[in-house]
Amino acid sequence: MVYLSKPCAFIKQTLFDHSMGSYAVLSKFINYTYYAVISRRLKSVGIQLKPEEVKRLIEISVKLHDIGKAAEYYQNQFDENCLSNKKEPSFIFHEIGSSLFFYYSNYTNDNKVKRLLALAALNHLNAIRGLADFKPNQLPKGAKEEMLKIEKYGKVLLSKLGFNFEVRDYTTDDYIKMMNDFINRPKDEDLKLYKLHNLFLAPIIIGDNLDSHYARSISERRRFIKLLEVELNEDSII
Repeated sequence: MVYLSKPCAFIKQTLFDHSMGSYAVLSKFINYTYYAVISRRLKSVGIQLKPEEVKRLIEISVKLHDIGKAAEYYQNQFDENCLSNKKEPSFIFHEIGSSLFFYYSNYTNDNKVKRLLALAALNHLNAIRGLADFKPNQLPKGAKEEMLKIEKYGKVLLSKLGFNFEVRDYTTDDYIKMMNDFINRPKDEDLKLYKLHNLFLAPIIIGDNLDSHYARSISERRRFIKLLEVELNEDSII
């Protein structure tokens, strides 16, 4: 028997394995040209990053896109071997914890970059929720503050991945501050900035969905995965 350890991404899959798998499969389809394109696009909003720095940010965002799953609220569904008595463990709203990590952590000192990666994490599910679906002064209906407590297992994941970034238990107030920053910024320059989050969102969606499909054989995603593979096989650049 292969013994696994928390945090878990799903039944019989650790969050570490999903993180590494997501980036590994993405790396087959992305090359230097994409990093250079992002570098040029970011300059238009005042963000100066070399392609190599963009590559590092994509690695961080893809490997940590699911760090919100590290919350004890979700991990309590599993034993230490990532087995669960639930057929379909739920990670609903885990993207909020992930977004808070990217908004508040110290992986970069550039607040514009933090906002971009936080938005990418917030929107990385297939059923993408727009900012209009989030209320800036309260958590979404059904979400609980316990879902934001990711410090314990978040530190474990970061250590396994070799990252020395800050992570803590976030609060509803942290969420409100972040969402107000996103929503209460009607300036054209901010809208232009926010549109660029898709440049980081695309790699997350590709890595996340392909690794999940290969590792878990999720049948309901099969058509989406097939279309994704066809598109990617036509060109190595996203």
